[in-house]
Amino acid sequence: MNFTSRMGIKVLVVAVGVGVAGIVADQRLAASPPPVSSAKADNPPRVEVVHPRRFTVAQRLQTNATLEAFEEADLFAKVSGYLSDVRVDIGDHVKAGQLLAVIDDPELKQELAESKAQLESRQKSLESARRQVDHNKAELALQNALAKDREQLGEGRGFISDRTLDQVHANADIAKADLGVAEANRDLAASQVDVAAATVEKITTLLAYTQIVAPFDGVVARRQVNRGDLVQAAAATRTTPSAGSLFTLQRIDTIRVFCDVPENDVPQLHVGDPAIVRPAGFDGRPFIGKVTRFSLRLDPETRNMRTEIDLPNSKEQLYPGTYAIVSLEMNRRPDALTVPTAAVGADGDGNFVYTITDNRITRLAVKTGLTDNGRIEVTTGLSEDTPVVASTKGAPPLTTAVQPLMVSENS
Repeated sequence: MNFTSRMGIKVLVVAVGVGVAGIVADQRLAASPPPVSSAKADNPPRVEVVHPRRFTVAQRLQTNATLEAFEEADLFAKVSGYLSDVRVDIGDHVKAGQLLAVIDDPELKQELAESKAQLESRQKSLESARRQVDHNKAELALQNALAKDREQLGEGRGFISDRTLDQVHANADIAKADLGVAEANRDLAASQVDVAAATVEKITTLLAYTQIVAPFDGVVARRQVNRGDLVQAAAATRTTPSAGSLFTLQRIDTIRVFCDVPENDVPQLHVGDPAIVRPAGFDGRPFIGKVTRFSLRLDPETRNMRTEIDLPNSKEQLYPGTYAIVSLEMNRRPDALTVPTAAVGADGDGNFVYTITDNRITRLAVKTGLTDNGRIEVTTGLSEDTPVVASTKGAPPLTTAVQPLMVSENS
C-alpha cells in the first residue's frame, strides 16, 4: 500500500517537471528570431552583371549556292562535213584561238575555187571595159577637135558645106554616146567584180568555220564527237542549248558562285558585302569572297534575287556544278554597343534590361538593333559604364537587394 502510493507520487512529479520544461522551451523559441530570416538579411543574393561592349555586328544570311564557270561556251559547227581531225579531249587546257577540230567540206572548197575563177573573169572584163572607156574618150576628143576645125574653115569663107558640118557634129555626138555606153559597161563590170569578190569572201569565211577554235582560255568540259563523225550545221532552234554541240569549253580561273537572296533581305544587300563560301567536299573549309553583282530584279515565282560572288580559282580547286553553303554578311555595323542576348528581355512595354542601382534591381528601357553571334545591339538606353544583369531569366524581382558579381566575357 505504501509502496504503490510512493510510486504514484514519483510519476506525478516527473510529469509535472516535463511539462514545465516544455513551457520554458517554447517561451525561449518564441523570444529568439528565426535563423533563416537572419541569413537572408545578412547575405543578399549574388547577381552576375556585365558591362556593354563594342563589337562589329551584321545581318547574316545563310543560303544554298551553286558553283559555275566564269564563262562557258558550247561550240557548234557552222558548216556540214566530216570531222577529219579532233585534237583535244575532256580536261585539256586550251588557249584562245587554239585549233580543236577540223571539218572536211570538199564541196565548199570547190565552190571557193569556182568563185575565185569567176572573180578573175569579172576582173578581166572590168579591165577591158576600162580600156574601152579610154578608147571612147579619145574618139570623142578627136571628133570634137575635127568639128572645131571644120567650123573655123567654114566661117565666112564657105570652104566647108553645111552638110559636111552637120556630119562632123553628128560624129562627135556619136562618139559622146559611145563613151556613155562604155562607162556604163565599165560600171556594170565593176559591180560584177564586187559581187564576185563578196562571194569569194563569203565562201572563205565559211571555210574558216571548218576549223573549230577556242574562243577563250579554258578547259574542255565536254567532247561529244570523234574523228570521222558527220556533223551538221547548227540549227537555229534546238531542244536544249547544247544539243548538237561539238565541245563545251569552260573558263574556271575564276568561279561564279550563284545564290538567291530572299526579298526580306534584299534591301540590306550591297555589292562588296563579305561572303563566306563553303563548298561540298572541303570539310567545311571556307573560301572568302565578296558580293560581286546581283540581278536587280526578283524572280516573280520565288521572290528571290539572283546574287553572284566571284572566287579566284588559279589553282583550279573549285569545280563548276559543286554545291555550296554561302554566308552573307549584310548591313555591317562596326563598333556597335552590344550586350549578351540573354540580358535583354521584352514585354508589353518593350525591350528592357535589368541594372543595379544602390545594390538593388532596377529596370531600364532600351532600343535594340541587330542580333549577331549571341550578342544584341543596343541603340539607345545604355552607356558602356552601365552594369547590366547578364540574364533577365531568373533575375530577382525589382527593388530586391542584391550583391552584384562582375563576370568577364570572352572576346
